[in-house]
Amino acid sequence: EFPQMIESQGGEAGIQQSPFCVRKGQTYHGSGWVRGQVSSGLVVRLIDEQQGVLDEVRLSAPKPEWQERSFEFVPRASADNAALQVGLRGKGKVWVDQVSMMAETSRQAGGFRPDLLGAIADLRPPIIRWPGGCFAEWYRWKDCIGPQHKRVKYPITIWDDQDVSSLGTDEFIDLCRRVGAEPLIVINIGSHDSPDRRAEYIQEACDWIEYCNGSATSRWGRVRAANGHPKPYDVKYWEIDNETWFMGAERYVRAVRDFAPAMKKMDPAINVAACGSGGFGMDWNREIIEGCGDLIDYLSIHHYENPNRYAQGPRRYERFIRDTATVIAQSANPKMKIYCSEWNAQSTDWRTGLYAGGLLNGFERCGEVFEIGGPALFLRHSSATAWDNAFINFDHRSWFAAPNYVVMKLWRDHYAPNRIEIMGDTDVLNIVATKSQDGQTLYVKCVNPGESATQVCLDLAEGFEPAEAAKYWSFYGQGKYDLAAGHPYNSEFTQMIE
Repeated sequence: EFPQMIESQGGEAGIQQSPFCVRKGQTYHGSGWVRGQVSSGLVVRLIDEQQGVLDEVRLSAPKPEWQERSFEFVPRASADNAALQVGLRGKGKVWVDQVSMMAETSRQAGGFRPDLLGAIADLRPPIIRWPGGCFAEWYRWKDCIGPQHKRVKYPITIWDDQDVSSLGTDEFIDLCRRVGAEPLIVINIGSHDSPDRRAEYIQEACDWIEYCNGSATSRWGRVRAANGHPKPYDVKYWEIDNETWFMGAERYVRAVRDFAPAMKKMDPAINVAACGSGGFGMDWNREIIEGCGDLIDYLSIHHYENPNRYAQGPRRYERFIRDTATVIAQSANPKMKIYCSEWNAQSTDWRTGLYAGGLLNGFERCGEVFEIGGPALFLRHSSATAWDNAFINFDHRSWFAAPNYVVMKLWRDHYAPNRIEIMGDTDVLNIVATKSQDGQTLYVKCVNPGESATQVCLDLAEGFEPAEAAKYWSFYGQGKYDLAAGHPYNSEFTQMIE
């Protein structure tokens, strides 16, 4: 909607964008939409301030109507901060829009950066939520499917940008499948719109379910098939909007009672989550559980902690989860589960690692009612002006893992489903013990948020066979990780002893 106009009275004029990280010999595919009148053709090039032109492509003169033009680069040298230039030569005027460029390695990875895709896959997330957070409240899914050039941009500016809808339903589900995760989709109930339009939003939600789960002969299943995906996606998890607290509990309960039955009628196999409290809002949770708990499968709660409370915060939130569980147990739907769809401490230093370990232990201890936990932020570009708490932090060149990522990976790699009772004086320690399904492996996860070292002695009770082998992993350290180091995380922060 906002193409760039280039005009020249002679010579060369153009526009450029930087930085791009490019590697020698790798193929980069690009395209852009152009129209105008130019005496000569167009030029598209990769250029580096120190090394000069890395590659250049000449394009024929554009026509008066919009046309998509493709180009391809194979840089003669590597550069961390190259610029992409689009220009015209000679006299003329041209409009340029939707210019993009992607490495062949990303194309082979479904359009995703292989290093970031690998960072996600290494955590083995069981579920990924999207479109996450406040973004979901204005998201219109039908604007974001089909050919890229026909998609409609996100209606508002949020998180330093106005999204151009390049990642829609199909791309999100492809991401989930590539990393082995189940997709969880958050619907827009029109909370910012007139209540008179609720029926439209209900239909939009039902259409979305049909697009994802309907057969290729259904109305929206045919659209999905036309977009290249004939098989249903079978999306099991759906959440009814995000952080709807401004609506008030009574109004939101009415919305859930309108949406949930219609959604389950479209696909009875889906699991539906409703918005729970942020922080420690027990009154909100109670009103939602009592008002519409019979229609939902999950209560979706949020919690962000002051990083200085890395020791006390996890314990307090665990008590809150148990208080919420008591309300659920006394409700018309005692089988409802708790889903913490956003949690984190607001930092990327050592405190968030201690907090993550303590909270994950609490989640495991509440396993009889707590089923899903999804942290936020998951990924963050280093240029973002706020929310410096992400697990995966990246720029155009590389990425680094914050302490919460390292801890979560450690916990994920050593997950076991059966919790074992711990007795004894744990003092300041936050400890949980679990056993593998086959009963052959015992895991003990211990967090020490105290200021001094604490001796730990593990004594197996009667009934356990003597251990044949033991391994010990530790995470420790202070300070921030260095993005410029060019590796996922500094190995001094983790060590393993057999």
